[in-house]
Amino acid sequence: MISDPAVQWAMAGLFAALSAHSLWRLVAARQASAAAGNLFHLGMNLVMVAMVWPWWVHLPVLPQLVFFVVAAVFHAAIAGWYAVDALTRTGSAGQPRTGRHRNALVQAVHVAMMLAMVWALAAMSPAPGYAHHVDHTVPHAGLDTGATVGGVVLAAILLAGGALFLVHFVRDRRERGMVWWGESADDLAHALMSFGMAAMCGLMLTG
Repeated sequence: MISDPAVQWAMAGLFAALSAHSLWRLVAARQASAAAGNLFHLGMNLVMVAMVWPWWVHLPVLPQLVFFVVAAVFHAAIAGWYAVDALTRTGSAGQPRTGRHRNALVQAVHVAMMLAMVWALAAMSPAPGYAHHVDHTVPHAGLDTGATVGGVVLAAILLAGGALFLVHFVRDRRERGMVWWGESADDLAHALMSFGMAAMCGLMLTG
């Protein structure tokens, strides 16, 4: 997928830092759903670190696919739950009960992240009998029309999602000052995840 060493190290560094954030939030999670979400994001970030290096093709693809399909279903279920909750809640109109991350739209962005991983794995997986060479950073075959359209749609959703998280982060900076933990840190981390994943999709679509 990536052949430029500078880009490889930049992407690896970004997602390694995001892996540390996800691990921190996983350890600090007080609810099972929050822990599961952070576990899925930890897995996503770690696989993104691996994907930029040639040795990634030696890792089994099926367990990764299963992991991210389960992650997408999990976040889709949470998004549905929050959508129903928003229709029935008794709190202030238009305000989530316990924070903006209990929001169907935010969870939909997480679904897009996990589906982007499924898309990338399917596109980058070596064909049966493929001989391993030095450069494994490009898909083994050109993307067909359906895969290309899917990648474009996912990249667009991720860019919009990253912008949404970034708006939340900037708004927090203005309203609460320099607070670098909790939802504020999550907003920044999720914005970087979204933009990083969109960049990954873009590199594959144009490569």
